[in-house]
Amino acid sequence: MIWFIIISILMSIANVHTLLSIGVNLDGLHDWSRSLPYVNLVRQARVWGSADRPWDGNATFDLVSGWPNNDFGIVLATNNIDMGGTYMLYAKGNAQVSTAGGSPANIVNKTYDASTNTLTALINVPQGAIQMMLSFRNTTGPGLQDIAILQPGYDLSSKSRITKLMLAHLSRFNIIRFMDWTNTNANYEVNWNDATSVNWPTYTPPKRNPWETVPNIINQINKPIDIWINIPHGATNDYILNIAKIMLKELNPLSNIYVEYSNEVWNSMFPQAKANLLAAMDSIHNHGDPLHLNHDGISNSYAWGFRRTAYQIKHISDLFKIVFGKENVGLWKRVRPILAGQAVNPYVINTGLDYLNTIYGPPSTFLHGIAIAPYFDLEHYKTWSNLTVDQVLDGFYSSIQRFLPEHGWSQQAPIGVHAVYAAWYKLNVYGYEGGPDTASGCGDCSLEAKIKATRHPRMTDICLTFLNGWSRFGFQTLNWFGSGANQIGKYGSWSLLEDMRQEILIDTTKMFNSTSSVAQLPRPAPKLKAIDQFRQSSVQFNFGISIPSYNVNATNFAGHKVPYPDPDLRYLGPNSVFYYPLQIRQSPIQINLTVYVGGNSGTLEASINNEQFIQVQTPTTFNTTTFQAAPLIQFIITQRIVPSIVTLRLKSIQTGYSIRSFDVVASPRK
Repeated sequence: MIWFIIISILMSIANVHTLLSIGVNLDGLHDWSRSLPYVNLVRQARVWGSADRPWDGNATFDLVSGWPNNDFGIVLATNNIDMGGTYMLYAKGNAQVSTAGGSPANIVNKTYDASTNTLTALINVPQGAIQMMLSFRNTTGPGLQDIAILQPGYDLSSKSRITKLMLAHLSRFNIIRFMDWTNTNANYEVNWNDATSVNWPTYTPPKRNPWETVPNIINQINKPIDIWINIPHGATNDYILNIAKIMLKELNPLSNIYVEYSNEVWNSMFPQAKANLLAAMDSIHNHGDPLHLNHDGISNSYAWGFRRTAYQIKHISDLFKIVFGKENVGLWKRVRPILAGQAVNPYVINTGLDYLNTIYGPPSTFLHGIAIAPYFDLEHYKTWSNLTVDQVLDGFYSSIQRFLPEHGWSQQAPIGVHAVYAAWYKLNVYGYEGGPDTASGCGDCSLEAKIKATRHPRMTDICLTFLNGWSRFGFQTLNWFGSGANQIGKYGSWSLLEDMRQEILIDTTKMFNSTSSVAQLPRPAPKLKAIDQFRQSSVQFNFGISIPSYNVNATNFAGHKVPYPDPDLRYLGPNSVFYYPLQIRQSPIQINLTVYVGGNSGTLEASINNEQFIQVQTPTTFNTTTFQAAPLIQFIITQRIVPSIVTLRLKSIQTGYSIRSFDVVASPRK
């Protein structure tokens, strides 16, 4: 008997990949970052300090406007390579201005216009200066206001803008993730009036970049780049709705919006993970489990937390539908909710997806995709001292092999397992972060070799291998961690650059002298070169079981042990399930599935991508090691992404038989 079903799997874009998509995580705002994104450096300054010790945070300021109301000091930038140049100072009010904290600079052309109550000056910073701190004494009136310290080459008309250098840097990317930009891991905002106003002088902790800066950056690039925003873990409905309204009103309408609940809610080192787990436990123990987090009586509190994370992004999806309309939120819509989890532990995301499917229906009703963060590290060299540069690079290359599609979908290949399970629920896979990790294990160990390795030409090929491997899974965009420039140190080598003037999309050679330390850095930086080469390349999809395939061993299911203890699937319990990725290279396509079973007659169910489930009666054989073909099952599959995978699931409804293998072949459509 032939069983026949039509499976329509609607994903989205036509054919992958001509020019490949790449995203980036925007650097957080700190005085010690070398990205210097704002023209006006006051935006990245620390909390106002005293005039004698600008870093102490002890100056008084107006609680409404945020401006200092007495003498004060300001830490504008630290830890740079070469800040040499002429900076413009502008303020309302008057004061005696001097450098502080050993910052080398000359303050010239200071003028005060009493008719406009305006102070101006030029700050000449010599080549090689690594920081800038200023002190303001004998301030007039209520203190200085509207203070701006503009980077070289800009005037007051640009004081609210992002630098041309940063905009050029970001313009190459398809998605910008604003997790660090909005300080997600330390964002305790609950109510909308907790959010930072755009009129607040500084955007660094305890404040943060206002939400309005997100569309503002995209709109300055003049290119419809997509955004990825992270909702604070404690945000109220009103807070979330206000974010949605800002994005609807101010963002380029051609830019899509990826939305994630907080960041790494599974990661116990972050406060949001602890808060989420406590909230899940409280919901179950003290409020009658209104979210049905314990619907199956499971005793695993961590599973409750993973389910609550899934509920939260579903809830955020529902709130964005109020603002954008139901037709604009979801799978391949403008607003694209994402469930993120742990790259090495598929259980985190799988638990959330299964919960949504059981309680609320197919996850693709609410979500666009899942996201993980694949990082490659030094592998077995992570804790070694006295490494050579080649050993660091060899460690990277060895680590990357775990992230390639050839590694399969076993228990030891969690990236492949994520691919299989996402396809089962018809969801896309993204990288919310990813890149090289030089800090894990021992950040201080072999630091000099790590610095040189990051600058080495081989680093370009290593990063390309990593990015190409990601795309050969058929995955969507990976957001590199991270953008901009920072020091390579014991805490990592996360940024693409060590100085923004390594950027090559605009001419930066006139921004530093040939004797500057900047001139000694590679241009382009190896990681940035890999990004640009990747953008212009194409890759061959190479993941899953090809069609046709015969005698596919049934033990090769997603998450199987290596080695598997038996030659076939035996001693199956009721409702045991097994998932397999099938390559789809044309659409529509009809496939014939033949499963080989042995033992007593029972009920076998086969399905594709969580749709229409077909049950067949298996034949009776002499014993569980003698196999015969079960009745043929046919599927017609329609994909809008080709090539890609669909996920076949086999489920033993009524047991008593073993499963040895299956054949999967294409057949002409009638």
